[in-house]
Amino acid sequence: MTHQHNSRINRRQFIQSAALLAAAGSLPGLSWANSVISGNNKLAVIILRGAMDGLAAVIPYGDAALRTHRAALVPADETLLKLDNFFALHPAFPGLFQLQKAGELSIVHAIASAYRERSHFDGQNVLESGLEMARPNASGWLNRALQAQSHQQAMALGQSVPLILRGQAIVGSWAPSVLPALNEDTLTRLQGLYSDDSFLGPRLQEAIDAKAIVSAGMSKSRATGFTALIDAAGNFLKAPGGPNIVVLENNGWDTHVNQGGAQGTLPRKFTELDNSITRLKTALGTTWQNTVVVVMTEFGRTVRVNGTLGTDHGTAGVAFLAGGGLTKYGSRPAVLGPWPGLSEGNLREGRDLQPTNDLRSLIAEILQSHMGFNGQLLRDLVFPGMPMSGFRVS
Repeated sequence: MTHQHNSRINRRQFIQSAALLAAAGSLPGLSWANSVISGNNKLAVIILRGAMDGLAAVIPYGDAALRTHRAALVPADETLLKLDNFFALHPAFPGLFQLQKAGELSIVHAIASAYRERSHFDGQNVLESGLEMARPNASGWLNRALQAQSHQQAMALGQSVPLILRGQAIVGSWAPSVLPALNEDTLTRLQGLYSDDSFLGPRLQEAIDAKAIVSAGMSKSRATGFTALIDAAGNFLKAPGGPNIVVLENNGWDTHVNQGGAQGTLPRKFTELDNSITRLKTALGTTWQNTVVVVMTEFGRTVRVNGTLGTDHGTAGVAFLAGGGLTKYGSRPAVLGPWPGLSEGNLREGRDLQPTNDLRSLIAEILQSHMGFNGQLLRDLVFPGMPMSGFRVS
């Protein structure tokens, strides 16, 4: 959906609007409240910034070359959460392991965007734009998808709107407030003051509505950081008339030094992610059955351990799909897509996991099959240059 204001906003109005929304709870730019939402399916996109090590998250313990390359980073065999006779989840993922047993988790290994270099900035640009190369003024693939229809509404949860949601389509945003809450009397007087203001009035009401949605489910929670965003995601997605798409960002996945095997920096991040997804399931309640969560990162990491017991920027990595909405695909392997192997001759540039699966094709499959977006639109507008072979979750 695209939308443009017909009136020009002067500097005074802009400052008033910003201050007003900050006072209501740091809730800028909410625009989904006035749209009609059809369909019950929900989508949560979690971007892991810093390049998660997919070989540490989903361990190909059945590949004979694994321990030759990275023995220092592989937990003991008896601790692995084995998915089959080849792949295992890291021991820090007990929640995801249970989801997989229930048919609510799919894993795609050796997956990558179109990006093939090693810059975080450019890699995230390509990941979120859905284009074949980094561009300075690109729009996001999710925003382009939203532009062509009117019933899907998205919200960014965090301090800013990420590239994936930037573009002509109007999206909402929410961040935990750092200001004291306003009392009901103050809010009532503000509503009266701006009731006749065509610009500030609706925005104040949208902020109040969003604040009510979040507060209803978080009044007893003292969650902070990413956990607070997860709680907000659950409340927004299950709220009547709320957005049906949310985007969250999680930082801290760049593990050049002391990455850790069974314990350490990366396993702690795995635990945070595992807890977050299981917490989202709990927060969503019955809405989980209509939800798919996509977890993605800008690229993978090197197959070999570096000199500081970490890993460097690589190419292919792992994407997770979680949610009760996956059960409609029926029985499927724990890990999807072809595996390239870790033997010396199979590595990309002699150092990276070779990509055999295209992230754009996976996302397009979810957007089409789960969220009802038009397949031709996805190929032509949302992911131009995407491989025509596509990707099937089933």
